[in-house]
Amino acid sequence: MAALAQMKGLPSKAFDALLARTVDLVEKPWDARMVYADQPEYRQTTFGDFGIMYFKVDEAAELIWIFNVTWTG
Repeated sequence: MAALAQMKGLPSKAFDALLARTVDLVEKPWDARMVYADQPEYRQTTFGDFGIMYFKVDEAAELIWIFNVTWTG
């Protein structure tokens, strides 16, 4: 829920970049940096030049859970 609230007011170009990066991550969730060395399922990645998204990979369920979005605006 926090990530959804953080997306309010996101400019359309930033939202499009976030969406495009999310689509990429659905196919390749490990193509992002680890947040914690001892918990590799927690990842972070940039979306264009607009910000950083933090997510958790649930490989068994084949999904990613975005829990934080920080943008530069």
